[in-house]
Amino acid sequence: MLTKYTVTVIETIAANHGRSLTRESEYVSSFENDRLRATQNPKKLFDTVEAAEEFMASLPSSEAHDDWAYTKSYVYVIENIEYYYANQSGWSDMHPFEIVRVVSPKTIEVRQMDTERDPDFKPEFVAGGFAGHCTNQHKQTWLYRSNPDNPVVRARLRKDGMYHSSYGRHILSTAPHKFYDYNF
Repeated sequence: MLTKYTVTVIETIAANHGRSLTRESEYVSSFENDRLRATQNPKKLFDTVEAAEEFMASLPSSEAHDDWAYTKSYVYVIENIEYYYANQSGWSDMHPFEIVRVVSPKTIEVRQMDTERDPDFKPEFVAGGFAGHCTNQHKQTWLYRSNPDNPVVRARLRKDGMYHSSYGRHILSTAPHKFYDYNF
């Protein structure tokens, strides 16, 4: 398991005439050009709570927009995310890998998981594409199984924010994920 930290924000927009709206919690991705950017998925991750606190201290607590007659206020929280998987991205395909050991915050050891297509999922093909087009490929489900006989490889964090191994790039995840692109 690899633990990372991220900053979440709850934004409240209050109009000068009294109405207000509180948005659901989102993950802070950046603060650039006096604008706070947030996403549904964590993109800005930190190795320590202290690094997350330092980033959080640089964020605004509120913004006043007199021209549009409203004010935004922000409440920040540091959230820890425990990653058990580092799924390998094959561009259109995805292969599940489990994190076996954390060597350092920048190096992990991963092992590919065995997968079997769920017998309940049946791909539906129609004419088109190279030989046919699968119309329900985004509904595919897989059965996952850890296999200690599979080789363990090291994946290292690069400047692009992804872990890379001899298999390619890995995306940290809290769940295993397999996707087979039937249309490629």
